[in-house]
Amino acid sequence: MKDIVIIGAGGLGREVAQLINEINADKKEWNILGYIDETPEKQKTVINNNIVLGNFNWFEANSEREIWAVCAIGNPKDKLNVINKTSGYNINFATLIHPNVVVNKFTQFGFDCIICSNSFISVNTKIGNHVSINPGCGIGHDTVIEDYSSLYWNVTLSGNVHICTGCELGSKAVVIPKRTVGSWSTIGAGAVVVRDIPANCTVVGVPAKPIKFSEHA
Repeated sequence: MKDIVIIGAGGLGREVAQLINEINADKKEWNILGYIDETPEKQKTVINNNIVLGNFNWFEANSEREIWAVCAIGNPKDKLNVINKTSGYNINFATLIHPNVVVNKFTQFGFDCIICSNSFISVNTKIGNHVSINPGCGIGHDTVIEDYSSLYWNVTLSGNVHICTGCELGSKAVVIPKRTVGSWSTIGAGAVVVRDIPANCTVVGVPAKPIKFSEHA
């Protein structure tokens, strides 16, 4: 089995540990060493039977080992900041896919993806690096999801949707076919996107409408 650490000891980190355990129940693949987290009060604590090994200095101290990692940070901008901190370390990023996920053989995955249970990913989709897809999501054919994006529970993306870099889609959000969500935009929970969304925009409602714009990540 390959040694793996989970970057981030929050809620998503605990869920990723569960995901790894469920992958191992299907086929032994990963040995969880513990969490990496910068929070001082979490150091050396044990969370759901997995220890917080330390902060990013742990990678330096273990640079000669073959270590795999997965970034369990939901917010795309926070995820980007954390990934930037890992750039100088010898890390292999894993992509974790729950055994019951329906994945077409023509789907392309990047690295450091988290694909949770009961999701369906259709034909000729492209999923970038550092993407997380929570349980129950449906991804239509020819859809593109770019780096650092996060889809929360039960998001539905229809065919030919383009989710640009760093987007955050709330639970039960829906994007109709052939629509684009611009980089670093946020789609509120339950929103229905019926037209293209510009970059750095937060939208809510049915149909989804902008409520604010933010600065680039």
